[in-house]
Amino acid sequence: MINDMKMGIRLLRYGYGIKTNLVLLIVCAVVDMLCFALELAGITTPLDGYMLLTCAMIPVQILFSLNAVDIVLASPVRKKLQTSVPAVMSLCATLAAYLIIALKKAVIVLIYPDKTAQSAMHLVFLGFLAAVILAFTGVLYKSFPAFLVMCFSLSGFISFFMMSILRSDFLGENMGSLVRGALIGVALSLAGGALEYALSVLFYKKPVSKKVLGEKLSREL
Repeated sequence: MINDMKMGIRLLRYGYGIKTNLVLLIVCAVVDMLCFALELAGITTPLDGYMLLTCAMIPVQILFSLNAVDIVLASPVRKKLQTSVPAVMSLCATLAAYLIIALKKAVIVLIYPDKTAQSAMHLVFLGFLAAVILAFTGVLYKSFPAFLVMCFSLSGFISFFMMSILRSDFLGENMGSLVRGALIGVALSLAGGALEYALSVLFYKKPVSKKVLGEKLSREL
């Protein structure tokens, strides 16, 4: 696992669209900081944390662009670059982002104790989103329909279920509920990471989708 992580980090420099993805990373981070600032001001922003989860997937997007290059596809590390390496990188990045989100929620709860129940359920909600994103990543770059299904399923879940989940006090209204929410979110993320790896192995022999990688990259290959 550690070796896979090291390999992924070393290969990031050779990925396609690094500058574009770095700009996207900065934009997502800034939007997330803005949402957090609004939360500190007492303005509820249900999408707080979602942009940070998006940041966690950017390194995997850069890494997977290597799998469209013939010399990489013919190399002995091809299977790792399409299975264990992106799975480990996406899971570690997601868990790091989730830890930051949990710490931010703890700060919010210390300032606004009445938001404890909402913050705890928000952590569960984001843990579920992280699990869905991770799971789809296992097949996302091999199938354009899978990409569309993920986009529609996430938007549908956010639109129809987010507010009802955030209004729930199922986990309680004390500080322990925040810890329980965070642990459930971590467990969901781990499950999503395991499913990502399983799907990547299952669809390993399927060619990379040029539609998912982007038309510009496809023309330059």
